[in-house]
Amino acid sequence: MKKVLLSAYACSPIRGSEPGNGWTWAVNIANLGYEVWCITNIEDKEITEAHHQKLGLKNLHFIFIPVPFGLDKYLLDTSSKKIYFHYLLWRRRGAAIALKLHKENKFDIAHHVTFGSLQLGTCLWKLRNINLVFGPIGGGQKALPAFKEYFGKAWKIEKIRNVFSRLTFYFSKGTKETLKRARHILVTNKDTELLIKQKNSKAIAKVHFMLDNAVPESMENLPHVEKNYQGCLKLLWVGRMLPRKGLNLVLHALSKIPDSVPYQLTIVGGGEQFQYLHEWIRKYKLDPQKIKIVGQIPFSDVIKHYQESEVFIFCSLRDSCPAQISEAMAFGLPPIVLDLHGSALAVPDNCGIKVKVTTPEETAAEIAKAVISLYENKNQLALYSKASITYSKVNTWKKKAEYISANYY
Repeated sequence: MKKVLLSAYACSPIRGSEPGNGWTWAVNIANLGYEVWCITNIEDKEITEAHHQKLGLKNLHFIFIPVPFGLDKYLLDTSSKKIYFHYLLWRRRGAAIALKLHKENKFDIAHHVTFGSLQLGTCLWKLRNINLVFGPIGGGQKALPAFKEYFGKAWKIEKIRNVFSRLTFYFSKGTKETLKRARHILVTNKDTELLIKQKNSKAIAKVHFMLDNAVPESMENLPHVEKNYQGCLKLLWVGRMLPRKGLNLVLHALSKIPDSVPYQLTIVGGGEQFQYLHEWIRKYKLDPQKIKIVGQIPFSDVIKHYQESEVFIFCSLRDSCPAQISEAMAFGLPPIVLDLHGSALAVPDNCGIKVKVTTPEETAAEIAKAVISLYENKNQLALYSKASITYSKVNTWKKKAEYISANYY
């Protein structure tokens, strides 16, 4: 039985995004029969241990690593920028513990899964005589300056983020050594591949594409419920309302749809831009009766909106690979996305519409055309829906883990 050391800084059975990814990787790799040691932070330690005990996976071991001086209490806050400082401290402690564990267990494979970012690389590069797998990771994507109007005041922060990201990437020893020592580098988008090529042209031969999310286990076997597509087109947007998520671009696009095309947009989620929703509706002169604002709700309630909707619209301006796209396709919702970053790879051509990114006005107009075309061509909408469900059956965590095992382990 091969031994795997998994670096999953973010890992939790009760959270989505990166923590959910970390937990899912650990469980699925262990389910394949590997002896897995997963190093992670102390967030949700008790809950993780309880879920682990229920699973009864004796070949899966969690190592919870606190940062020095009791700083977890002040820095371990995923909703704050402090989390990145916490991650840097955790990596130093994690590297030391990884070396100790490797000396004791002589791992065959070291696999870094979260945080899924190219910047800073992984602390596992320090391990010798081991197959190092890095990713799936993003980090190469940048928001386009032409679309800064949708960021508002947050564009200044976005620019600072871009500069800091590039400086960290180019001057980080961790990144340099990771690219040098990794046997396989899994990236979620072409932007990240390009950044690696600029940093280390020799490393590009080790790069492979792989999405950093998949259909949740609870959605793997959903029945295909035929939709009648009568009346208005039921659009759905789900996510955190961050400047880079481009919700106001979607509303701009809807302002270009003629009254003869009836639609209903349901918006699910909260976040820092939630306060601007009504202002945006007025700015783009939209009919408030056509916009249903749900707000932040438990994930179990989000499922109801996936079931009741017909099209998923999510035009993120900077994203590694939005998990909501995979969820929506599992319910047979064809996505309308930008042909940009991770979204470009997450949506196969036969499953939805990918809008080319040009100028803000032209892009908004093309998003509007996509909505109109699906309203007017219900047969095409039905074909996209069936294809989305078919694709979701193969885009599962189990199959993703099996693929990694067969090709990279």
